[in-house]
Amino acid sequence: MKKKVTSLLFPLICLVLSVSCGKNNDNKVIKYEDIGEKAQSNTSVDILPSEDDNNEDTTLNLSNLDIEISKTYNLSTNDFLDRFNSEESVKRLILTSNDSIYFKSWSFQDSTACMNAFYNLLDCFGKVCSPIELYSTDFIASNYNLILVLENQIHSINSIENQDLQVWHRYFEAENKITEYHYILEQKRNQSMTWFEYHREKSILKKINNDQ
Repeated sequence: MKKKVTSLLFPLICLVLSVSCGKNNDNKVIKYEDIGEKAQSNTSVDILPSEDDNNEDTTLNLSNLDIEISKTYNLSTNDFLDRFNSEESVKRLILTSNDSIYFKSWSFQDSTACMNAFYNLLDCFGKVCSPIELYSTDFIASNYNLILVLENQIHSINSIENQDLQVWHRYFEAENKITEYHYILEQKRNQSMTWFEYHREKSILKKINNDQ
Protein backbone atom coordinates (compact mmCIF):
# COMPACT_ATOMS: atom_id res chain seq x y z
CA MET A 1 0.00 0.00 0.00
CA LYS A 2 2.81 2.40 0.95
CA LYS A 3 4.60 1.68 -2.33
CA LYS A 4 1.40 2.32 -4.27
CA VAL A 5 0.87 5.74 -2.68
CA THR A 6 4.49 6.66 -3.38
CA SER A 7 4.15 5.61 -7.00
CA LEU A 8 1.06 7.80 -7.36
CA LEU A 9 2.66 10.85 -5.73
CA PHE A 10 5.73 10.83 -7.97
CA PRO A 11 3.96 11.59 -11.29
CA LEU A 12 1.74 14.12 -9.48
CA ILE A 13 4.80 16.02 -8.22
CA CYS A 14 6.32 15.97 -11.72
CA LEU A 15 3.09 17.37 -13.16
CA VAL A 16 3.05 20.25 -10.65
CA LEU A 17 6.70 21.08 -11.33
CA SER A 18 6.22 21.06 -15.09
CA VAL A 19 3.21 23.40 -14.87
CA SER A 20 5.14 25.72 -12.57
CA CYS A 21 8.15 25.81 -14.92
CA GLY A 22 5.89 26.52 -17.87
CA LYS A 23 4.39 29.53 -16.12
CA ASN A 24 7.82 30.90 -15.22
CA ASN A 25 8.93 30.69 -18.84
CA ASP A 26 6.06 33.00 -19.78
CA ASN A 27 7.39 35.74 -17.49
CA LYS A 28 9.68 38.51 -18.71
CA VAL A 29 13.35 37.57 -18.57
CA ILE A 30 15.13 39.56 -15.84
CA LYS A 31 18.27 41.11 -17.23
CA TYR A 32 21.35 41.93 -15.18
CA GLU A 33 20.97 45.65 -15.76
CA ASP A 34 17.46 45.46 -14.29
CA ILE A 35 18.80 44.36 -10.91
CA GLY A 36 22.27 45.89 -10.96
CA GLU A 37 23.19 49.42 -10.02
CA LYS A 38 22.23 51.85 -12.74
CA ALA A 39 24.59 54.56 -13.96
CA GLN A 40 24.24 57.92 -12.27
CA SER A 41 22.45 60.63 -14.16
CA ASN A 42 24.06 63.95 -14.96
CA THR A 43 20.78 65.76 -15.37
CA SER A 44 19.67 68.97 -13.74
CA VAL A 45 16.08 70.03 -14.32
CA ASP A 46 16.23 73.71 -15.24
CA ILE A 47 12.75 75.19 -15.15
CA LEU A 48 12.17 78.22 -17.35
CA PRO A 49 11.13 81.16 -15.15
CA SER A 50 7.82 82.84 -15.84
CA GLU A 51 7.54 86.44 -16.92
CA ASP A 52 6.70 87.56 -13.38
CA ASP A 53 9.44 85.49 -11.74
CA ASN A 54 11.32 87.51 -9.13
CA ASN A 55 14.61 85.68 -9.86
CA GLU A 56 15.46 87.98 -12.71
CA ASP A 57 19.14 88.89 -12.41
CA THR A 58 20.78 92.24 -13.06
CA THR A 59 24.04 91.70 -11.14
CA LEU A 60 26.05 89.65 -13.65
CA ASN A 61 28.16 91.85 -15.89
CA LEU A 62 27.53 90.74 -19.47
CA SER A 63 28.59 93.95 -21.18
CA ASN A 64 31.53 92.12 -22.79
CA LEU A 65 29.27 89.41 -24.18
CA ASP A 66 28.37 90.26 -27.77
CA ILE A 67 24.86 88.81 -27.64
CA GLU A 68 21.56 90.69 -27.69
CA ILE A 69 20.09 89.67 -24.35
CA SER A 70 16.41 90.00 -23.48
CA LYS A 71 16.54 88.91 -19.83
CA THR A 72 18.79 87.07 -17.40
CA TYR A 73 17.58 84.84 -14.58
CA ASN A 74 19.23 83.22 -11.59
CA LEU A 75 19.23 79.42 -11.54
CA SER A 76 19.21 77.39 -8.34
CA THR A 77 19.31 73.84 -9.67
CA ASN A 78 21.97 71.34 -8.63
CA ASP A 79 24.45 70.20 -11.27
CA PHE A 80 27.00 67.43 -11.47
CA LEU A 81 29.89 69.81 -10.74
CA ASP A 82 28.19 70.94 -7.53
CA ARG A 83 29.29 67.62 -6.04
CA PHE A 84 32.82 69.00 -5.85
CA ASN A 85 34.00 71.66 -3.44
CA SER A 86 33.93 74.84 -5.49
CA GLU A 87 34.58 78.16 -3.83
CA GLU A 88 32.01 79.95 -5.96
CA SER A 89 29.44 79.08 -8.62
CA VAL A 90 27.43 81.26 -10.98
CA LYS A 91 24.34 79.95 -12.77
CA ARG A 92 22.27 82.05 -15.13
CA LEU A 93 19.64 81.57 -17.78
CA ILE A 94 20.22 84.05 -20.58
CA LEU A 95 17.22 84.65 -22.81
CA THR A 96 17.54 86.05 -26.30
CA SER A 97 14.91 86.56 -28.97
CA ASN A 98 15.40 83.02 -30.29
CA ASP A 99 17.34 81.05 -27.70
CA SER A 100 17.69 79.99 -24.08
CA ILE A 101 21.33 79.85 -22.95
CA TYR A 102 22.32 78.14 -19.72
CA PHE A 103 25.52 79.77 -18.55
CA LYS A 104 27.23 78.19 -15.53
CA SER A 105 30.66 78.67 -13.93
CA TRP A 106 32.51 77.07 -11.05
CA SER A 107 35.63 78.46 -9.37
CA PHE A 108 37.85 76.08 -7.40
CA GLN A 109 40.58 76.54 -4.83
CA ASP A 110 43.36 75.52 -7.19
CA SER A 111 44.18 73.77 -10.45
CA THR A 112 44.23 70.30 -8.85
CA ALA A 113 40.66 70.62 -7.57
CA CYS A 114 39.54 72.06 -10.90
CA MET A 115 41.09 69.24 -12.95
CA ASN A 116 39.64 66.62 -10.63
CA ALA A 117 36.15 68.01 -11.16
CA PHE A 118 36.66 68.20 -14.93
CA TYR A 119 37.93 64.63 -15.29
CA ASN A 120 34.97 63.41 -13.25
CA LEU A 121 32.69 65.38 -15.56
CA LEU A 122 34.16 63.52 -18.54
CA ASP A 123 33.26 60.26 -16.82
CA CYS A 124 29.63 61.36 -16.64
CA PHE A 125 28.92 63.83 -19.44
CA GLY A 126 25.53 64.99 -20.64
CA LYS A 127 22.03 64.03 -19.59
CA VAL A 128 22.65 60.29 -19.96
CA CYS A 129 25.95 60.36 -18.06
CA SER A 130 28.09 59.21 -20.99
CA PRO A 131 31.83 58.63 -20.41
CA ILE A 132 34.09 60.61 -22.77
CA GLU A 133 37.75 59.95 -23.41
CA LEU A 134 40.07 62.95 -23.43
CA TYR A 135 40.08 64.44 -26.97
CA SER A 136 37.41 61.98 -28.09
CA THR A 137 34.92 63.14 -30.76
CA ASP A 138 32.32 60.44 -30.11
CA PHE A 139 29.78 62.44 -28.08
CA ILE A 140 26.76 63.76 -30.02
CA ALA A 141 23.67 65.52 -28.63
CA SER A 142 20.74 67.44 -30.09
CA ASN A 143 21.61 70.63 -28.17
CA TYR A 144 24.74 72.80 -28.06
CA ASN A 145 27.48 72.22 -25.46
CA LEU A 146 30.60 74.25 -24.72
CA ILE A 147 33.04 73.62 -21.88
CA LEU A 148 36.02 75.89 -21.17
CA VAL A 149 38.52 74.88 -18.49
CA LEU A 150 40.88 77.51 -17.10
CA GLU A 151 43.47 77.29 -14.33
CA ASN A 152 40.88 77.01 -11.57
CA GLN A 153 37.56 77.60 -13.33
CA ILE A 154 35.13 75.56 -15.40
CA HIS A 155 32.61 77.38 -17.62
CA SER A 156 29.66 75.59 -19.20
CA ILE A 157 27.39 76.92 -21.94
CA ASN A 158 24.39 74.88 -22.98
CA SER A 159 21.77 76.13 -25.43
CA ILE A 160 19.15 75.17 -27.97
CA GLU A 161 20.86 76.93 -30.87
CA ASN A 162 24.55 76.79 -31.79
CA GLN A 163 26.75 79.50 -30.29
CA ASP A 164 29.68 81.44 -31.68
CA LEU A 165 32.72 80.14 -29.81
CA GLN A 166 34.69 83.30 -30.55
CA VAL A 167 32.01 85.44 -28.88
CA TRP A 168 32.33 83.46 -25.66
CA HIS A 169 36.12 83.36 -25.90
CA ARG A 170 36.25 87.17 -26.14
CA TYR A 171 33.90 87.45 -23.18
CA PHE A 172 35.99 85.19 -20.93
CA GLU A 173 39.19 86.83 -22.12
CA ALA A 174 37.84 90.24 -21.13
CA GLU A 175 36.42 89.05 -17.81
CA ASN A 176 39.24 86.77 -16.65
CA LYS A 177 42.37 88.08 -18.42
CA ILE A 178 43.03 84.56 -19.67
CA THR A 179 46.63 83.43 -20.08
CA GLU A 180 45.82 79.79 -20.81
CA TYR A 181 42.98 77.35 -21.37
CA HIS A 182 43.58 73.84 -20.16
CA TYR A 183 40.77 72.42 -22.28
CA ILE A 184 38.11 73.67 -24.67
CA LEU A 185 35.48 71.32 -26.03
CA GLU A 186 32.59 72.29 -28.25
CA GLN A 187 29.75 70.14 -29.49
CA LYS A 188 27.39 71.69 -32.00
CA ARG A 189 23.84 70.44 -32.41
CA ASN A 190 23.73 66.88 -33.77
CA GLN A 191 27.46 66.98 -34.51
CA SER A 192 30.45 65.29 -32.96
CA MET A 193 32.63 67.00 -30.39
CA THR A 194 35.58 69.23 -31.31
CA TRP A 195 38.50 70.14 -29.04
CA PHE A 196 40.50 73.37 -29.28
CA GLU A 197 43.79 74.72 -28.04
CA TYR A 198 44.53 78.37 -27.31
CA HIS A 199 47.47 80.19 -28.89
CA ARG A 200 48.02 83.10 -26.54
CA GLU A 201 50.54 84.96 -28.73
CA LYS A 202 48.00 85.25 -31.55
CA SER A 203 44.94 85.06 -29.26
CA ILE A 204 43.35 82.43 -31.49
CA LEU A 205 41.63 79.11 -30.93
CA LYS A 206 42.81 76.22 -33.09
CA LYS A 207 41.01 72.93 -33.69
CA ILE A 208 43.11 69.96 -32.68
CA ASN A 209 41.04 66.95 -33.70
CA ASN A 210 38.25 67.78 -36.12
CA ASP A 211 37.71 65.03 -38.69
CA GLN A 212 34.84 66.72 -40.44
